[in-house]
Amino acid sequence: MKKYPLNHVAYYATFQDMVESLPIGREDAPMISWFTRKGEQNDISFAQFRDNVRYLQASLIERGFAGKHIAILGENSYEWLLTYFAATYCGSVAVCVDIEQSDETILQMLRMADVEVLFYVPSIENICASFAMNDSSRFSLTKNADNPSVYTLIDEGKRLIEERGLAAYTIEIDPSTVASIVFTSGTTSLSKPVMHSQESILTNASDAVANVAVGPSIFTSLPFYHTYGMNCSILAMLIGGARLYINGNLKTVMRDIQLACPHTLLTVPLMLETIHGKMWMTAEETGKADALKKLFFIKKILFALGIKKPGKTLDALREKCFGTIRLVICGGAHMNCDIMKLFRYMGISVLQGYGITECAPLVSVNRNKANKYDSVGLVSAHSEVKFEDGEILVRGKNVMLGYYKQPELTQEVMRGEWFATGDVGYMDKDGFLYITGRKKNLIVFKNGKKLSPEKLEEKIKQIPMVQDVVVYGAVTGISTDDVQVATSI
Repeated sequence: MKKYPLNHVAYYATFQDMVESLPIGREDAPMISWFTRKGEQNDISFAQFRDNVRYLQASLIERGFAGKHIAILGENSYEWLLTYFAATYCGSVAVCVDIEQSDETILQMLRMADVEVLFYVPSIENICASFAMNDSSRFSLTKNADNPSVYTLIDEGKRLIEERGLAAYTIEIDPSTVASIVFTSGTTSLSKPVMHSQESILTNASDAVANVAVGPSIFTSLPFYHTYGMNCSILAMLIGGARLYINGNLKTVMRDIQLACPHTLLTVPLMLETIHGKMWMTAEETGKADALKKLFFIKKILFALGIKKPGKTLDALREKCFGTIRLVICGGAHMNCDIMKLFRYMGISVLQGYGITECAPLVSVNRNKANKYDSVGLVSAHSEVKFEDGEILVRGKNVMLGYYKQPELTQEVMRGEWFATGDVGYMDKDGFLYITGRKKNLIVFKNGKKLSPEKLEEKIKQIPMVQDVVVYGAVTGISTDDVQVATSI
């Protein structure tokens, strides 16, 4: 597969640099848009966003919050983004917390990250009230809240800048300054607090733009408190100058996609699997499944011959399933190759990537004109990958500064400058990276051979009526070091 040059993109060392460099000449163009529960559209221009960030960070500085740990607790919203950008603009640390966790877990995260300032939605006010801190350091993300809100501080900051000028509220920021603490997705234990610098986050976001041309408008419902949702679907898109549609309510996702008419969707495999499942369910219910299978078979042959136009029937199916979307960027978990190929026959290009919280998160991604469905793509410009006993190790600007106040845990995953991902994989001769499983999940037989259960799970899931499956190694009972493959369906 031929390689082609990376897309041209600007790189920024600090959030100040990025905010102040938002597209010149397009200040009045819509930058961020979203829909209310009633379907009413709200638009924020580049100039409005920049000014609101300036005002909010000025108020944070005036109140002595510069350099403090500022937690943001809420669903995706414009106010969430304003708080994040204002905090990083003035050198504070944005602590991103998933409010879907239990009350006790949220409180543990706040304590673990040494949070000093809270921005939160009213629905979790009771949790925040139980967190010991000064009441003057609590603010609502909701405009019409009873207590001081983001907008209270914006009005305050606007007055301060009008009186003293922006220079009086501009702090020089070191690019190596910690910009955010983001928690890993914990399963059996409490999530770990990952620290990333200003430069590592922004470099990784620009690398995403360098690899993928996303088009003029993007839709995302990915949670902002994850690095994938924030760095890849927000920062990267804004750096690239695209129009961004955001969603914070899963109940209105499909409606909002239809209203937004975006070119590109950033999502996770589950959403694509759901669309794929509904497509075939509808075909079965209407008696068109066999005809659709034949059509896809014909398209497979035509594509192999270089004839890649979907045709009227598949154009109509794409419109019904995806609306105006032509490009999907997918990450967070492994994506089924067969589903991606079917969507390609419909005129939807799916680009799979690989990331991990500790790597800010992007490690690799497929490109518009260099896409291998079973791969997670080419390694990003400022990252390096090597393998130790099959395990993927990553080095580069995107690697974390460490786990906050947890040097022992940091030492466990760092091999000098290299971060040990725990994922097992390999790289082909063209430089495409492949993930075959998790190191801790490997089934090791007594003859030394190893097997990744994920590959078997993927095959078994293709059997009709199988909704989910777990493959694991079970002791045979013959000897203490012998196992056999077992499944739970």
